[in-house]
Amino acid sequence: MMLAFDTPIPFTTIGQRNTSNVPAQALILMNDPFVAEQSRHWARQILSDKSASSAHRIRRMYLAAFGREPTPAEISAAVDFVSQQAREYGISAEKGIIDERVWADFGHVMYNVKEFVLVP
Repeated sequence: MMLAFDTPIPFTTIGQRNTSNVPAQALILMNDPFVAEQSRHWARQILSDKSASSAHRIRRMYLAAFGREPTPAEISAAVDFVSQQAREYGISAEKGIIDERVWADFGHVMYNVKEFVLVP
């Protein structure tokens, strides 16, 4: 995984790290078990505040991932995504807002957003 993200081999000296943006990086962020586990961990962390609303959870995730507040359109799209994922799992929207799988899926999406991957 780390080689795809240009991590230097620790047995040699490197004066300057290579930088690349290759399809393998996107595939790793979509399919790597480590990334999936980190998404589940993030979901558990977000769900630990039982009194938080979906919008509050989304704001926290945007702040953590991008260092900024989400726009109203982004909040709306994220709430729609969470509801859709709940339906995909065959659970009600009410149960979906507390389901770890739903929030792990949203976290996985956040890891794959261009804004998360590329530093401006």
